[in-house]
Amino acid sequence: MIDINLKFQVVLFGSFEDISPKPETLKYLIDAFAEKELIPTTIQELGPNGIFNRISLKSSDNVWNLQFMSNRIDIEKTNKNIGETKMESIDDFITEANDIIKRLDEKFHKKYNRLSLVTRNLLKEMNPDEIFSIFSKISKTIEFYDLNKPVDWRNRIVSRIPLKISEEETINVISDINRLKGSLKINSKIQEIDRVELKFDINTFQGNTEYRFSLEDIGIFLEEVTKIEKQLILDYIKLFS
Repeated sequence: MIDINLKFQVVLFGSFEDISPKPETLKYLIDAFAEKELIPTTIQELGPNGIFNRISLKSSDNVWNLQFMSNRIDIEKTNKNIGETKMESIDDFITEANDIIKRLDEKFHKKYNRLSLVTRNLLKEMNPDEIFSIFSKISKTIEFYDLNKPVDWRNRIVSRIPLKISEEETINVISDINRLKGSLKINSKIQEIDRVELKFDINTFQGNTEYRFSLEDIGIFLEEVTKIEKQLILDYIKLFS
């Protein structure tokens, strides 16, 4: 039932003020990710003490994006041209993300205080009645909306579970099921869409700000939360079927 992977994203939270657009840093990043042909650009970040220049590395097709803000690093792979972009699987992305993080660790030797995996997926095309059927299975609503079918809706659920990394951590598991209307680039043409989106954000609890996650911990986290993400998809597909 999953038809399109829209986006895979890993977010590392920590202190990264030193990863700034200095010549030495830019040279290392360009060389470290040369096979992806990432192009460095400078972006601005507004902080409490003013505006600061930060680093963004993008592939020429904008599929890969590495963004270095003062308190987070984003590693993103986005399906910019559906049918043409090679998104591959979540497992392939995790392998590449781990390799990227390893190369960053070789230079910057960081500890992190929060980790996140975000995925966005689209279900197959459906007619309006099929889309409403999904809405009905995840939302108990009033008679008005049964008689007047909603044209836009969102179902968001947040739960917390324990997960052993080095120590036991509290993990937020967030599911967003939305009716997504808009336009996407499909086979190099802009097309209008009306689909159901499954978005998941699985992350460590924001209340613990200790810098405790090592490179090894990140690998364990990504392996375990990928399993959770896959099971969530299977459970939702079973519900929708």
